[in-house]
Amino acid sequence: MLLVMSLSACSCKINYDNCPTYPVGGKKVGLELEKLDGAQFPALFEWIGRIGKLKEELDLCAGRGASNG
Repeated sequence: MLLVMSLSACSCKINYDNCPTYPVGGKKVGLELEKLDGAQFPALFEWIGRIGKLKEELDLCAGRGASNG
């Protein structure tokens, strides 16, 4: 219990030497997504939007900028 409390109280920050690499879905995934209707799958499309935001943040972390990834 004490270990859990000390870990939760820690203000440690993870420091990456290298930023994680974002996996690109590619052409096949893009073609499948074009067939889906966003109105039928609103949660999926909202999640995909959050993944897009994550990619922008990873690109910034790696120093590539959001449009250069």
